[in-house]
Amino acid sequence: MQFREIFKPGVVWDFLGRRRVFFAVSAAMVLLSVLSLTILGFNKGIDFKGGTKIVVGFKSDAPVEREALREMLGEFLKTASGGSDVGQIEVQDFSVGSGATTDSKDFLLLTEITSLVTDEQKQGIIAKLGEAFPGAAIDVAKEGEDRFFVNLAAAANVNETYEKLTGVFGAAGFPKITVNSDVQRQIEVNNYRTLQMAATEDENIGEAEIKQREDAAKAAMAEDLKKRSDDRFTVTIEEFKAKLTDSMKQKYGDGFIAVRESTSVSPSVAGDMLNQGLVAILYAILGIIIYITLRFDVRYAPGAVIALLHDVFIVIGCFSIAQIKFTMPIIAAVLTIAGYSINDTIVVFDRIREVIEKYPKAPMRMVINNAVSQTLSRTVLTSATTQMAVLSIFLLGGGLIRDFAFAMCVGLVVGTYSSIFIASPLFLTLHEIFEARRAEAAATGDAAAVARTQI
Repeated sequence: MQFREIFKPGVVWDFLGRRRVFFAVSAAMVLLSVLSLTILGFNKGIDFKGGTKIVVGFKSDAPVEREALREMLGEFLKTASGGSDVGQIEVQDFSVGSGATTDSKDFLLLTEITSLVTDEQKQGIIAKLGEAFPGAAIDVAKEGEDRFFVNLAAAANVNETYEKLTGVFGAAGFPKITVNSDVQRQIEVNNYRTLQMAATEDENIGEAEIKQREDAAKAAMAEDLKKRSDDRFTVTIEEFKAKLTDSMKQKYGDGFIAVRESTSVSPSVAGDMLNQGLVAILYAILGIIIYITLRFDVRYAPGAVIALLHDVFIVIGCFSIAQIKFTMPIIAAVLTIAGYSINDTIVVFDRIREVIEKYPKAPMRMVINNAVSQTLSRTVLTSATTQMAVLSIFLLGGGLIRDFAFAMCVGLVVGTYSSIFIASPLFLTLHEIFEARRAEAAATGDAAAVARTQI
């Protein structure tokens, strides 16, 4: 069987002949990326800006399509928010896991809007709470969910306070609320621990019995709360969830089951997630620096690391220039690209080291050109086949997966380019610097300096 290669075996290409041109091109691209990041910054998605994640369930035979659901959500948010800009909206298929069985189809809705309650309405609620609970300290969550914290001047009966709070919020136009107290939360924590311990100690306990125990614990808690008092209460307005539920029922009728889950991500938490994602990229680069230094030689590491930074800056720069939403999947894509790029570079460096060992007296420029030419078919074929898969996702996918594929498409191109035209020429540049220093040290008779410049 005859194997074919894209490039004719034995042909040596002069990749280093125009290294200064490629250095200039790469420097211009990195500079453009840095300028864009400085001036435009990231167009942050919900993961890094804050927003709401909602899981909605429909019957399996309900005629629900993602794009139609997205349009419906956009119209609902625009109407509910008074016609203001609703920002990013994404709709994704949602599954609870490969092992789960369900007769419904669920969707994950992502939106930048976290509240439908205006600041004026919040101030009105605070005033009404002050009238109903004289002397109470009332505070509102600065971001995220519409959550009110009521600290009474003196402890009061929990159930009676629940009823009073429900009446205050109902009179303010928000009948859909969730009320909790510190006492209730502590009881719920204790019940959870008890049930978990029971399930751990008795391996034969069935789901039916666990459900009975949960129901019994809830009933016992309800009785307990009738005689308990507390002075710290938390009220969460479910306006968003309630209005969305009503809108879904009007649109899809019996096909709509319920809003299964609604979670708000505050801007501060989202900002922390962005910082953690960028730190993860930094740690990955530091780990690669250590690996390259230990596996090869100090002359190899700078070229590999600079090529890696080159790839990362260009990829995230493309998102800044195009103002594509920068989300958590993009962080994953950048880390994937870092691994792909360094793998390509290591293959080339391994071949350079093999050729050096085989021809120790050969000029380094010839060695590098020969090594890169020998690995060129492998590099291009690997990049091309991977690119085909990623392009399929980009063209046929949608939403966040398409942005991930876009990052991979850019990363594959610049990763392959940097392995050939950046990492290897930088190794040659460092080699020439070391050789010049070795020659200078030899001329002065400094044996220790000569030893330090040896590979």
